[in-house]
Amino acid sequence: MNYLNMQLKRQCSINYPKLLELTSLQVEEFMYLLYHFDICCKTYFRLHDLSGNFRRIPKYIEDARSSLPDSSRKLYFILTYLKENPNQQYHGELFGMSQSRVSKWVNLLIPILEKALAYLKVVPKRLSHELYVVLKNLGEMFVLMDATEREIPRSVNYERQKFEYSGKKRTHTIKNNLITNDSNRILYLSDSYEGSAHDKRIADEAELQFPDNSYLVQDLGYIGFDPDNVTVLMAQKNYKRNPLSSYEQEINWLIGKIRVQVEHVMAGIKRLKIVKEKIRLKNDHIKDKVMVIACALHNLRIEFRNNNKKSE
Repeated sequence: MNYLNMQLKRQCSINYPKLLELTSLQVEEFMYLLYHFDICCKTYFRLHDLSGNFRRIPKYIEDARSSLPDSSRKLYFILTYLKENPNQQYHGELFGMSQSRVSKWVNLLIPILEKALAYLKVVPKRLSHELYVVLKNLGEMFVLMDATEREIPRSVNYERQKFEYSGKKRTHTIKNNLITNDSNRILYLSDSYEGSAHDKRIADEAELQFPDNSYLVQDLGYIGFDPDNVTVLMAQKNYKRNPLSSYEQEINWLIGKIRVQVEHVMAGIKRLKIVKEKIRLKNDHIKDKVMVIACALHNLRIEFRNNNKKSE
């Protein structure tokens, strides 16, 4: 770890004091991630080249002529790209490479970064039974669920336009459901769905399972979603012809005060502008991985923050 720290400081192009603003990670968090990212990079490039082709002979030393010559620079490259969501031509100018080379590196490093985060056990679960096991093992009885949408470019195909159009956001999006605990850690992330998909439909198709006597806080987008043996906390809808009483309004206020935690989690995820602004990557598989990485980086920051509080 100390060697990697020295290696990072030697990279004059990396703005070490402003790492948080440029990558969303503090120095300690960056170094912790770099240790595992370095292992994943060396494992991959020992057997593959930049284009993903298998090497005839495994290579143990990285080519000094590489546009990103070491793991610290590779990690810095991909984190700054995800944090700022720049035009690839512009990002290439910063790192001295062409737009096509930037595209190659981005599509290559995103899966490697996801794998490194998986080693750190900060990647949220994607399957219902995995979520159930986590909730059972951690004794989590109080969870919050909400949906988040990301803007995408409008397709030239008319049928796909209708498929991806979100009436709520009034633009073309992809969306995910996520589940968090009261410590703001993301426990579950659904598959990516088209913008026209309803929040409840995504939850139904995931077939979510919760331990008995759990409490689930959700918003009005999940009306009708009522898992077995779970107490659902959801605000009541206010109708013009049948307004809520003062008591019901107070209950709604209390539920909203609890549910605001999810909004803080969303803000943490969207520190990466690539999930906050319009995403220009065309590969649907990579778009999904970007959201996974944004959630995992949020969990990494939460983990470090909680550990620092305990040490104090």
